[in-house]
Amino acid sequence: MFWADEVALELKKRKLPLEWVDDMKTPSGKIHVGALRGVVIHDLAYKTLKDAGVNAKYTYIFDNHDPMDSLPIYLPKEKFEKYMGVPLYKIPSPEIGFANYAEFYAKDFISVFTKIGCTPEILWATELYESGRMNDSIKEILDKTEEVKKIYEELYKKPLAKDWYPFQVYCIKCGKVSTTKVIDWDGKEVKFVCSVDRLEWTKGCGYEGKTSPFSSKENIVGKLPWKIEWAVKWKVVGITVEGAGKDHMSKGGSHDLADEICKRIIKYPTPFPLGYEFFLIGGKKMSSSKGLGSSAAEMLDILPAEILRFLMVKTKLSRAIDFDPGGYTIPNLFDEYQKSADAYFSRSVPGGNKTNDDLARIFELSQISKVIKPPTVRFSVLCQWVQMPNMGEEIKKEGLGLWAKYARVWVDKFAPENEKFSVKNELPKEARNLSREQKKTLLRIAEELDKKWTGDEFQTRIYDLGKEMGLSGKETFAAIYISLIGKDHGPKAAWLILSLDKDFVKKRFTEV
Repeated sequence: MFWADEVALELKKRKLPLEWVDDMKTPSGKIHVGALRGVVIHDLAYKTLKDAGVNAKYTYIFDNHDPMDSLPIYLPKEKFEKYMGVPLYKIPSPEIGFANYAEFYAKDFISVFTKIGCTPEILWATELYESGRMNDSIKEILDKTEEVKKIYEELYKKPLAKDWYPFQVYCIKCGKVSTTKVIDWDGKEVKFVCSVDRLEWTKGCGYEGKTSPFSSKENIVGKLPWKIEWAVKWKVVGITVEGAGKDHMSKGGSHDLADEICKRIIKYPTPFPLGYEFFLIGGKKMSSSKGLGSSAAEMLDILPAEILRFLMVKTKLSRAIDFDPGGYTIPNLFDEYQKSADAYFSRSVPGGNKTNDDLARIFELSQISKVIKPPTVRFSVLCQWVQMPNMGEEIKKEGLGLWAKYARVWVDKFAPENEKFSVKNELPKEARNLSREQKKTLLRIAEELDKKWTGDEFQTRIYDLGKEMGLSGKETFAAIYISLIGKDHGPKAAWLILSLDKDFVKKRFTEV
């Protein structure tokens, strides 16, 4: 049984009135494809819960109130460096048309995961604070500061300062949050200082003062440290299912601390965890701010939406996805998708009834809005077709218009050199070295060009003509490739010849 169906059946036993699935992300820059894996995993949990007859909801929280703690390499330093340490929602958008920095990058990510079939309800951390919903838990956390400190010290084996408090104020004077430190709590207000030199990467203003830690619609005054905040958001929102990548879910990691906060401080059951491995690009973990790896949006320039979703769906949670678009990774992925489609459509019951066949279920859960049967022509063949002249009609007839765009991208950007070819305008010099039998075979092929052929029929005829001249299939087809594209290998010879102007081929083979 597919893993998400197993999870859904396990959760169904809890008999909760609502299973609330959630995922979260800080929109600190272009959101990388690794974050997309989390969106799809939680989407699968939500959809299989619905399939199992469980009342379920799916939300996605953007932590738009977190500070800018590193400057993305693709943003101008002179324009944005001054905002280091400032909450993201208070930083101007890199482009016009968006309320702020956080909204700009969040909406870019939303557009991507919507295209691959994930449609959670969007929540914003600022809204949770300004609505006042966080205030009761903020008071509870501050009132139990000593117990919270114990949790930190037990997990990290490191004592905290006597004047440490679990809250971060937005400085009343300079607006930064990374530079502030709460040093006292009297039950109503926190005392804080905005340190000038506490951090190497940004400076505070030196302001000292007091403020209520409770936000309102008129003013968000600060935030909880995110590991504590994670637990509080679970309670405030009502989340029952949420996981994260292995860096957060490993022993002693962020999730362990949030779990302890739930158990010992706010008394809320920790959501069912969905821990998953990283999404790597060429073996490297990605960073939103450092520009490492492909952004989620850039992935849709490489793969169609259903194939990108399929990549996420087919890989077990416990396995890392190491996606290197070079070599044959992309053609192999398309082949896998077509095989899973075959498993789905070959089932005996019409209409796509559910099955325990994992491959068929993976295809079903990879669909965006409705089940669509993919083309039967292999992607590797299509990559040859897009390099041949006059193949537009054949591509259209086979329903390959959309995939052809991605085939062209693979050929241009990622294909090994031996997969690329072009018909030469001049006779390749290598053709001089062909044997007499190969040259005679080319003349005989030229004589056949005025007849009407299908690709398969002509391929067989070419093979037979070479055989009559005492050539192996390899020798026959090498003669064609060398004469037309200057290589001893290439796409199916019959299709290549038929894609070209008939008189051009006759002339070239006669010239040989």
